[in-house]
Parts: sequence; C-alpha cells; structure tokens
Amino acid sequence: MQFGRWLLVGSVVVAASDAAEAQPAELDGVFYVSPVAEPDGDGSREAPFRTLAAAQAASAAGDTIHLLASDQIVDGAITLKPGQKLLGLASDGALATDPDDRVRLTSTAELPEGTVVALGGDNEIAGVHFEEMIGHAIAGHGVDYSGTFIHHATFEGNADEHIEDERGQVYAVSFKATLGVRYDVRIEDSLFRDGEDLGAIRVFQSGDSQGRYRFARNEFYSLGGRPYFVRTRETSRVETVILDSVADSIGRGNRNSDSIIPYLMGRSEQVMLVRNYRFDNTQQVGNRSSTGIEGYIFGSPRPDEANWCDGCRLTLVIEDSVLRNAVTDPIQFSNSGLNSVLRYVIRDTEILGGTPRQGGGGISLNLQGDPDSAGSTTLLVEGTDVIGTDRFGVSINNGGGGDALTVDLGGGPLGSRGGNRLLANERGPLRLAPGGTIHAGGNWWGGDEPAVLGPDDQPSSHAEVLLDPILRDDPR
Repeated sequence: MQFGRWLLVGSVVVAASDAAEAQPAELDGVFYVSPVAEPDGDGSREAPFRTLAAAQAASAAGDTIHLLASDQIVDGAITLKPGQKLLGLASDGALATDPDDRVRLTSTAELPEGTVVALGGDNEIAGVHFEEMIGHAIAGHGVDYSGTFIHHATFEGNADEHIEDERGQVYAVSFKATLGVRYDVRIEDSLFRDGEDLGAIRVFQSGDSQGRYRFARNEFYSLGGRPYFVRTRETSRVETVILDSVADSIGRGNRNSDSIIPYLMGRSEQVMLVRNYRFDNTQQVGNRSSTGIEGYIFGSPRPDEANWCDGCRLTLVIEDSVLRNAVTDPIQFSNSGLNSVLRYVIRDTEILGGTPRQGGGGISLNLQGDPDSAGSTTLLVEGTDVIGTDRFGVSINNGGGGDALTVDLGGGPLGSRGGNRLLANERGPLRLAPGGTIHAGGNWWGGDEPAVLGPDDQPSSHAEVLLDPILRDDPR
C-alpha cells in the first residue's frame, strides 16, 4: 500500500505591499513583536512592534515575524501573507522549542471574531503558546493553505465564551477546503491540552477537493474535543499520515470524542495510516460513543440524508500502537452507508482493557443494517493483543447481512500471519455475525480452544471459524 508523496506542484507570486516597499532596508524582511514594546516601534529588534496588527501592516509575502520572549501575553490577531513565518523566540534568541519557553499568544477580541492566526499559504508557525481560545488558534479557510508547517506549538484551554461548533466546541487548528489540492500540510511536535470545550486538529474537505496531511509527534491531554478529526464530503479525497502521537483523557464533558476519526460522507474517499499511537483514558472521561479510534461511514438513520455515504471508500491502517482503558470500544469501524468499499488493517498493536458499549469488542466491526447496502469490507488483524476488555476481544456485527465481508485473523485470503493474542476478555475472544467464514489460524487463546459466540451471545458453530492451527505456546 502506498501513501501519497509530498510534492510541490506550483508556486504563488505575490506583489509586495506598499507598506513592505516602505520598510527600512535594515529590517530585510524580518520583523519583531513584543507586548512590552514602546508604542512607536518600527519592527526592528531594538524597537519592536507592540502588536501583531502592526507587523501585518508592515510585512510582505515571505517575511518573518518574530515574537520576542516576554513574561506578558501577546493579545491580538494576524492574517499571514503567503510564505510568511510566525516564530516565537526564547530568551536566548533561538526558536522556542521547549514548551516552557514558548511565547504566549491569545486574542480577546469580542465575538464573533476570534481566529488568532489566519493562514495565507506556505506558512510556518512555531514557538508559540496559544491559550484561552475564543476561536481557532490557527485557521485555513477559503485559502490555499498548502505548505503549512506548524510545529513546537502549544494550544491550551478555551475561553468561557467562545465560537462554538455544533457540539459546543472550538478547534485549535481548523482546515477547510472545497476545491483544489491542499498538499504538504504538517503539524508536528505540538501539545494540545486542558480544555473542556477544546478540540485539537480538524480537517473538513468537501466538493472535489483533495488533501494530503502529515501529523507527527503531537500530544493531547484532557480535551473535550477530538485530537484528529478528518471529515470528507461530496467527492473529496484525503490522505492522512499520523505518526508517534500520544493522547490521554479525551472526551471531557461526557462527550463523543473519538481520539482519531476518519469521518466520510457523500461519495468521498480517505486513506489513513496511524503508526505508533499511544492512547489512554486515565481520567475515564467521555460517553459510551467515545472510542479510541473509529472509522465512520455516515448514513441511515442520521437525518442529513443528502450527505449519506453512497460509494464511500476508506482504507485505515493501524500499526505498532497501544490503546488502553477506553471507556467504550477501543477500536471501532462503523458503516451506515451504501456501496461502501472499506479496507481495515491492524498490525502489531496492543488493545488493553476497555468497556465496549457499542459494538461490544476490543475491535468492533459494525456493518450496515440494510441488507441492500452492497459494498465490501475487509479486516486483517495480525500480531495484535486484545486483552482484558469487559466484553469480547473481537466483535463482528451485521444487522442486515448487506456487506461482502472478509475477516482474516490468520491464515486467510488477506495474508494475515496470525500471531494474535485474545486473552482475558470477560465474555470471550470472539462474537461473530451469521454467515461467512472467519479465518483465525495461528493465534494464541491462552492454551485452549476458544469459545465462539454468535450475535445472540450464544455458542456458535466453529464451522464458521477456521481456527487451525491453534498455537500451543505464547508467541510473545
């Protein structure tokens, strides 16, 4: 499987502003801002601007704006021009990569304003600590935000009064596109924390737009909203790579806040790779729908029928990850659409604990309840532990039998090498939908042949499950 390359497909030429033409030559495209500066500064390091608005007015495309270290918070907003950088500096003048050194920034503008940094395309933002957001900390809406690079930034808290989405939340970083291609968009080495009404990263693509995103080494703690929310509508297509991230206690306020969710509507397509993800829920927040990771195909019985999936396509690969203590299903794949083509892969992952309340499993596969839903679904699981849920290890649910289904836990047509361990799940290792054959050879069940239950939680014929060979020794 090949994920999209990060390619430069074009360039933008922007005329310099009159203000930039008039800037002193010694500034050379670099401006400084400090909240403790004198009000008549020229933007130099010796006489910095006091406000972001002054830097915006004086700077041109491609310029760099530095926020100087201070014990006071910068209050204001800025719309970046193409190619501009907004960088917070530590007291030694270097980029503030340490969270303790990042320059604090907010906006206390009265509603309905609120976005602190509006993107202009090919921007870099780093070394900044956004706090108490009343709107998005960073937003790319109605602009080609390709080339955006956000790194070594902190996003903390939400204002008591804030611009609410349909769930009463505000997302720290928000991208929206309705046409064209958005490529090489990266958020790395950043921290999102402590906001009951705060979500982290939201991608909304629609129309016939395309997007390519890379998110790496980000951390998320004690949030009401989702860390990674990627929604596609109409015929849009998005590729997302999520690497080396950590999330704990997501879903404050008893919310449905899956920590990672590709959310598909219309006839859209997503390809997502999740690798080395560490999820926990030490505070046990969130409601019965607040999974660790979910793939969701929108459809009946939701009221927005115009956006029901018809022909959506999702490939979701989860590798080398650990999910602990989910308040509901740790990993859940739910299809409510028609004619969906769904490919799920879980490799070398640990699912530990969890109280699954929707699909009933550490891994839950919920197929469309409509027998005429058509489409196809494949699930490959290998080298994975599902240990200690209060229900089942793997639960396959099919309300209407409408999807062509292939499940390979080992030795089957998808090429799973097996080596899974399904242990100490209170209701048993497997609950299966009627019909079809499940391949589950080469796995460790604790030394005995596993019990297999049907959809009524009663013993099911092992003829539906190909268990041989059963491992006699623990593979780990």
